[in-house]
Amino acid sequence: MTDQTFAIIWILSFGLYFLIYTFWIPVKTQQRIENWLRDSESDETLLLALEVIVKRIREQTLIDFEEFMLPQARENLQKFWSGAMGNAAKELKKSEEGGQLALMSNMANELSSQPWYVQAAASKLMPIIQEAATKEGKPKPKRELGMGLRK
Repeated sequence: MTDQTFAIIWILSFGLYFLIYTFWIPVKTQQRIENWLRDSESDETLLLALEVIVKRIREQTLIDFEEFMLPQARENLQKFWSGAMGNAAKELKKSEEGGQLALMSNMANELSSQPWYVQAAASKLMPIIQEAATKEGKPKPKRELGMGLRK
């Protein structure tokens, strides 16, 4: 075998390889895929694949919603709640109960910077203080002064 014969065989084999893998195999593969897609057996497989795609789209949509919309919704809810509570506080401030609530609110705000154990003790004492504040406005029963025999 001479160098020229080897070169001709190499060029022919490369050309054949190039034609087969570049043109013939892709054309045949495309034809098989098109025939399979037109066949009724492919419907079930395509529906299953579509379900996977739709599920992934829904998951991504939920993730996008949580990342984008929920912070805005929380902020809007906080603004609404603050406005509603502010209006309710203004109305309550005019009443006697509102004054007592303002007292309790001010005490709670003062305690917010304190350690946890002070806050825990205060939470137990707050109802007692509130009860004392409500009784303060009521008339006290009169004691009878006497020799001490009736006591």
